[in-house]
Amino acid sequence: MLLARLFSVLLLVTIALYLIFSQGFMQLRIPPMGSGIPVGEMALLSSLAIINYSKVLPRLATTVFLAPFALWWTYGIGRAILATPEYGLWALRDATHVIESLFLIVGFVFAASPRAMEQLFRWLPRILLIVCLYALTYPFASALVEISPKLTAVGGYETPLFFNYHTTSGLLLMAAAYLVLFRRKTSLGNILAVLSAAFLVGYSVFVFQQRTVYLQVIVIAVVLVWYRKDVIVKGYYAVLILIAAVMLISFVGLQIEGRMGQVGSVEFLVNHLGASVGIESEGVEGAAGGADLRVEWWKDLYEQWTASLGNFLFGLGYGFPLVEYSIPEAVVREPHNSYISILARLGLLGGIAFVWMYAVLLRFWGRTYRMCAQMNWREWQHRLLILLVFFVLVMVRGVGEPGFEKPFYAIPYYFFWGVVLQMGYQVRNTYAWVVDGADARGLSRNSGSARPPAKRASVQEGEHEIQPVPR
Repeated sequence: MLLARLFSVLLLVTIALYLIFSQGFMQLRIPPMGSGIPVGEMALLSSLAIINYSKVLPRLATTVFLAPFALWWTYGIGRAILATPEYGLWALRDATHVIESLFLIVGFVFAASPRAMEQLFRWLPRILLIVCLYALTYPFASALVEISPKLTAVGGYETPLFFNYHTTSGLLLMAAAYLVLFRRKTSLGNILAVLSAAFLVGYSVFVFQQRTVYLQVIVIAVVLVWYRKDVIVKGYYAVLILIAAVMLISFVGLQIEGRMGQVGSVEFLVNHLGASVGIESEGVEGAAGGADLRVEWWKDLYEQWTASLGNFLFGLGYGFPLVEYSIPEAVVREPHNSYISILARLGLLGGIAFVWMYAVLLRFWGRTYRMCAQMNWREWQHRLLILLVFFVLVMVRGVGEPGFEKPFYAIPYYFFWGVVLQMGYQVRNTYAWVVDGADARGLSRNSGSARPPAKRASVQEGEHEIQPVPR
């Protein structure tokens, strides 16, 4: 029991460090030099090795339709293994998205323990708070990088362990959504939450100056309004506060330079958005050129993908770069679009498996959310929504940047999907008793009472934790 709890804590620490330190923590390997095994893969292998599959797989199969997952894992990992004799470890490295999607199973087993699930949702706001404080160091990043320990990546380039900030801008938006979703006990607390949310969104947009962030803000706003109409008022006030703050900063002449060395303003925002479609303006010429470069990569990959029926159906495979491009910090291997990478490497078959898998997951999330709403489990609705916000952040980022290819996105992403599946499994069992049982007894559906599974004493602590397979 103690070892199981310790293992759960180590998993949470691993997820937290990937979220906070992103690129730097991704480079940690065991052993640390040469072609060592990354920490995330070590956590995955250790977890998969001690799961009791005779209990977990039947439960997972009754929770969600497993066919698309089986196709995705079998085909994707199979292609990587077949490419290994020719390309070596690079084939497995390029297939990390498929391999790390196995964290879905790990998350499912992890969240079966009520203690572990509650611990996750206690840690989540604390992780987001650490990210917010960490983000405040971004203006001093160039100086801080110099004092950070350096790691040598498998590709041969050096990267700082700290002060990379790859996940920071998106997690600031997640923190803002958390502040808007979870109500405070006092009116002052709610007002401070709205003010803080406005600050976090503004900081993410005007300091980090990433085009992907703009799209993430829009999609997250649509999701929250769609599922929670009551956040419209909070969102309205947050937008007004943000606009007023930008106008005030401009009026007093305060200049805040962001990632691109440009002063954050409405004019810059408009110019940067224009750069997304290749329109050059003063100060964003590099961004416009980057958009054109991405389009060229995508066109070239489309030609390779459709060059033969075999490529079209089964993809180009793993082990080699999809693009030939280098920057001082790294060698670029992927076309900065996760969905194009999937089609290029795994072909139409892999694309179908991926889309099918996500259709099943999103439908499952929606069904679980509706059941929570019918049973008035407001806290679990909030938990599902905040995890959905993270899913949206990663999925949107994959449109114009490497998203799923990066372990610091993929590992937490699929781990959280596993948590959602476990939440749905527990909700469904309680829902069947509360709703269907009420119908059978001729009672109102609202007359049944039930607490969320993680708070019910009927669930024996430790019953479903990750534990060694009995011999």
